[in-house]
Amino acid sequence: MNLEVGLLSLSIFFGVLSFGLFFTCLKKSKQHRELFEFTGKQIEDLQDALAKNKETFETNAQRIAEQSRRIAWLETRVRHPKSSNEEELDDTAIHETPKLNMTERRHLVISLASRGQNAEMIASALGMLPGEVELIININQASLNHK
Repeated sequence: MNLEVGLLSLSIFFGVLSFGLFFTCLKKSKQHRELFEFTGKQIEDLQDALAKNKETFETNAQRIAEQSRRIAWLETRVRHPKSSNEEELDDTAIHETPKLNMTERRHLVISLASRGQNAEMIASALGMLPGEVELIININQASLNHK
């Protein structure tokens, strides 16, 4: 009888131990399944973000190509300005003095601009930068508008 009680208590012990291990494995399996689902969602989110980034990259690449074409076009216009007979400056308007002071140049630029000459033609005739001529014209217009 002692042997039977010992075997019964040993089988109960192993039964409880098996039951505990079963629930532990079940809990771990549930955690692994949740982790697997979470990583699946993370992968989907990363793929969506990657697709958006590719789209943004392609859009920016198109913009850069367009801007580089514009810059190349502007550089060719600066290097080889277009001149026509209609845009030729009046020789009587330009004084052939080699050194004009700033005030004289400003007045000359304003008078040529008021006659309808564009900034590029004025700049090439006076040996100035087109941006400098445009600045003088814009400042003059702003001061006239302010008054």
